Amino acid sequence: MGAYLSAPVTEKNSLDSTGPGLVYGLSDMQGWRRSMEDAHVATCNLERNLSMFAVFDGHGGTEVSKFCAKHMPEVIQHMPSFKKGELGTSLTEVFHKMDDMLRDQAFFNEVQRLRNSEDVKDEEEDANGKDTSRMDLLQKLLTLKRLVDTDGNGKASGAGGPPSELDALGNPTCRLAEHEIQAGCTAVVCLLSDEEIIVANAGDSRGVLCRDGTAVALSHDHKPNQDRERARIESAGGFVTDMHGQHRVNGNLNLSRAIGDLKYKSIKELPAAEQIITAEPDLIRESRDKEKDEFLVLACDGVWDCMTNQECVDFVRERLPHCKQISEVTEQLLDHCLASDPKEAHGIGCDNMTAIIVKFAK
Repeated sequence: MGAYLSAPVTEKNSLDSTGPGLVYGLSDMQGWRRSMEDAHVATCNLERNLSMFAVFDGHGGTEVSKFCAKHMPEVIQHMPSFKKGELGTSLTEVFHKMDDMLRDQAFFNEVQRLRNSEDVKDEEEDANGKDTSRMDLLQKLLTLKRLVDTDGNGKASGAGGPPSELDALGNPTCRLAEHEIQAGCTAVVCLLSDEEIIVANAGDSRGVLCRDGTAVALSHDHKPNQDRERARIESAGGFVTDMHGQHRVNGNLNLSRAIGDLKYKSIKELPAAEQIITAEPDLIRESRDKEKDEFLVLACDGVWDCMTNQECVDFVRERLPHCKQISEVTEQLLDHCLASDPKEAHGIGCDNMTAIIVKFAK
């Protein structure tokens, strides 16, 4: 079935816990995909009495999403902007810091281990044991290339020439050199204090607040065909194509912002925020209304492909009073979004899914 399994993996990894003035539950599910590429953060132990919740939706591999989940909570706490209380600035900086760390030779072996752990799993699940990964072969070739194509500090030297050009038929083609970091992930990250909710988003994972029963958007999706995104992509030398209704960057990625995807961040003359694909997040800040704020939801696009913000809020709000643990609701949410047949659903409800619900104490 191509990118899909013959039957979905519906087992869920779920967790419930508490923090200052809140309780939360989360679940993730592989679904119809051949591997699980999502990762998440849920911690109430950051400095400055902050909680962090995040969903990382991986593509092209699991290594970048897992890398972010492992390192982001620790890294942000060491940033001078975080220590000075400049939380929005620190969130923006930590998104780009993940890219810097992925480029750093010091983390090369760790990234490879994260990737290879998923490759081993895929091979074990292959019934014939003969499904050799073309991506694995490409990674080996790129690793060899790294030995001669670096700047001496373990960082890719980048390819010369324009990022794209026209072929003989006048169609744009990508000329960017492959990078040893093939994977990427979207990211929606929430810093939660007693007074404020701050959400940073790059990509199409999403955060939503339930305020007195009404959905309040804590993020807005980034898509290649949006005017602002297309303008940045084209200014950086990239292009957007419409492939059977799917808008793709340089004929490949169907997203315009992500951590990782370093192939699309190789234009030396441009700052990080202006690359073809950028990790630059949008920020939304909401002051806490302790009378009206009920809960917030963070989830990957596998959920939002199936539900609007308000539909999700209504679904959760109806079920929270009847469940002993919040993860029961996150599990029900994922099951509700799961497609019964990928062909009939045309891919909707067939993605990996992760959802976190944070309920505020009254």
